[in-house]
Parts: sequence; C-alpha cells; structure tokens
Amino acid sequence: MSTTRSAQSITDVLRTALSDRRTLVAAWLAIAAECIAALYLFRPWAIGDSFHYLLLAKNLADGHYGSVTAAGFEPDVLRPPGYPIILWFLLEFLGLPRAAAIALQLLAICAAIHSVQRHLSARAVNPTPFVIIAAVYPFPLLYGANLLAEPWTIVATTAAALLVVRRRAGAYALSGAAAAIAALMRSDMLLLPLVFAGVIVVVELRTGSRLAALGKSLLPIVAAVLVLLPYAIWNYVHFHRASPAPVAGAIGTSLFLSTWQRDLSWDDIKALNAGGSTAHIDEIGLGPAIRQINRSIGAPENILAFDPWAYPTDHLRIAAADEFRRAAVVRIAEKPVRYVEHVLHNLWALWVTKRYDRLPAIVGIALAASSALVFVLGLAGMAMSMLRTRNWPIPWPLVPVTLYPAAIHLWLHTEARYTAATRLLLMMFAGSLLAWLVTSRPSNEAKRGANSA
Repeated sequence: MSTTRSAQSITDVLRTALSDRRTLVAAWLAIAAECIAALYLFRPWAIGDSFHYLLLAKNLADGHYGSVTAAGFEPDVLRPPGYPIILWFLLEFLGLPRAAAIALQLLAICAAIHSVQRHLSARAVNPTPFVIIAAVYPFPLLYGANLLAEPWTIVATTAAALLVVRRRAGAYALSGAAAAIAALMRSDMLLLPLVFAGVIVVVELRTGSRLAALGKSLLPIVAAVLVLLPYAIWNYVHFHRASPAPVAGAIGTSLFLSTWQRDLSWDDIKALNAGGSTAHIDEIGLGPAIRQINRSIGAPENILAFDPWAYPTDHLRIAAADEFRRAAVVRIAEKPVRYVEHVLHNLWALWVTKRYDRLPAIVGIALAASSALVFVLGLAGMAMSMLRTRNWPIPWPLVPVTLYPAAIHLWLHTEARYTAATRLLLMMFAGSLLAWLVTSRPSNEAKRGANSA
C-alpha cells in the first residue's frame, strides 16, 4: 500500500515538474550550453571525411566538382554534392570562418528540435520530456559540431518526416523534396521517398479512392526526382550513368567489410580507420583477400578497402566498388550464418555507440547509458504507435521513417552515426512515451475527487 502511494507521489511530482514551463526553459538552456561547449571542444571541427568535403567545396569555387587524382583532375565519384555545396556557400562564397559554419549547423539542429517540440504540442503531447532528452542525449548536437554531412541530413530528414504526417498534397510533395535534399547529403537516404509513397498509399486508402491514394503517393517521388535530376544528369555527362547517387559509392566496400566485421577487434578497426593494418587482419584472411581483389582490378596491393578514396583514380574507385560487391556476395553465400549474426548484432549497434575513446571514462559511460535508454524507450514508443494504443498521439507512419536508416545499414559495415538522420524522431518517441506514462496515470488529487464524488 505504501509502495503504491510512494509511486503515485513520484508520478505527481514528475507531472508537476514537467508541466512547469521553467523545466522546459532549463532544458533549452542546457542545450544552448552544450552547443557552446561542443563548438569550443571540437575545434578545428575536421575529422574523417571532413577533409574530402572541404576539398570538394574549395574546388567548387573554381567551377569544378572533383579533385586531383593520379590521372589529373577528375569529377568526384564518391560523394553526393549536397554538403560540399553548403560548405562552398558558407566558407567560399560568403567567406565565413569555420566556427560560423559549425555554429549555423548547431543552430539548424536546434531549429529541428524546436520543430519537433511544436509538432508534439500540436498533438497535445507535453514536449518537455522530449526537450529534456535532447539535453541529456546530445548525439545530434555532437554530430553538428563537426564538418560532416550528418547535421544537415538530420534537419532535412526531420522536416521530411513531419511533413509527410500532415496529410496534405503540398506537404506530401515537400516531404519528397526534403528527403531528396537529405539524399544529396548522404546517399543512403535515397529510398526514403519510396517509404513515404508506401505510407501515403496505406493512409489515404482509408479515406479516399484507390486512384486518389495512388496519385498522392506519387507526389513525394516526383518531387524527389526533380530535386535529384540535376545530379543524375551530371553523373550521366561525366560517367555515362544517370545515377542519383555517386557511381562509386561505398556500398560495395561496406558490404564486403560487413562480412568480416564480427571477426575484427577494436584495434583492427582503429587501424583501418587510420589507413593502416594489423597482424590480426592478415591472420583472419581479410588482408590477403583485399590484396587479391586489388590485383584483379590493377590497383596497388597495399590499399585497404575501408576508404574508397584511397584508390588513386576514378576508374579504380568504380572498379573497386563493383569488385568488392561481388566478393561480398560470394562470402555471404559461403558463410550465411556468420552474416546473419552480423545483421542481428546491428539491430543494437546501429543505435548505441560502444566506445568513446577521446572522452573521459565516466563521460563515455554516461553517454552509453543514455544512448541505450533512449533507444529502448524509443522502441517502446514505436511499438505503441504500431499497436494503436489508446490515447497514444504519435501516428504510425513515423515508425518506418525512424527505422529507415537502420533498415538500409543492417546489411552493411556498421557505425552508429549511420542512424543519425532519424535520431530526433527516435528521441520524439522516447519523450512521448515518458509524457504518456506520466499523464495517463491519474494524480492523487484526481483520485480523491473521484472518491469524494
């Protein structure tokens, strides 16, 4: 009896705190402080692929999209142009310092957080738990503090998702355009307009004719095609492939590495990230396999498949992408059980980062704990949407959108940042679940009123 009363008292305290506007303001102040700290701590803001994006942006200022290779200046075959165009506009055209570009990225993510807050408020959901989660689960902000494509992908994907649930023809079209913009940042978002089309068909069939539902479902696809068409034409002109994605993207090498990922140690992964190797990589057979493929396409044997940029010419990058994809299919057929283990492991690994080597141990533990908790809460919230739980406010179409990046990357080499595009949606489900749990339970005051009646 006392335990029940204590639980009820805790619920009442939480309900009061979450309904207090000062709590919401405090959460936003924490987010602002984290943005300032990230801007300071992550300087000079260039890691990993940042070098490639900055180089492409600089060359865009000279009127070319590409870089100098062993064959001379060649058009780029690896990365879509969306983020380089943004960097060109900010750093080259406007002449802003890098700090200003990072500050704009962080502001854009904050704007996306605010758009989700407004979306929840419009659905009569208390948005404070979501904003609190945004403060204690800072991964979108951390992605925004680097010169990488993730922050603008987060913004575009979040906008696309919130548009598609408005159930208006214009919003459907805009959702496809926003998804296409996301695909111009990261090509793994390329199929998102098709997800929107499927969602729209199911939703619209309940209230209209089949023909009307089909017509509306085509709106995001048509809008996406129009946005992606210039890049597809550019690819056709330069590589004779009318592709809306880079003609030598990393899918081939990523699929090949996925068949080895369960055998790689953390030291192996760090070595590959740095462009090196280890004795263990040779022992498990990955090193010899890569060298054999390199010989077959006429590339230097010492190039490792982790970064397609390491191949010196566009011709070799395209050949490597094709050959590693074929080799991956052969390995999957030879060891299907091992590959299934990798895919199942990705269900968790794509959302929860394992290591934070550059941070103090206690910070890494806190981030890992918050990451795991938000993932579990988010999954529970998505289950509520799919089960159509009574009084649950979040529409089910946002579930496949949230899970889309994981559905694409389950089969490939895994990094948790690959699900960055829909992290705000995951946080929305988690925050909505907390708000629902607190508000769905009647307060002590309400119970006393009911008893007296």
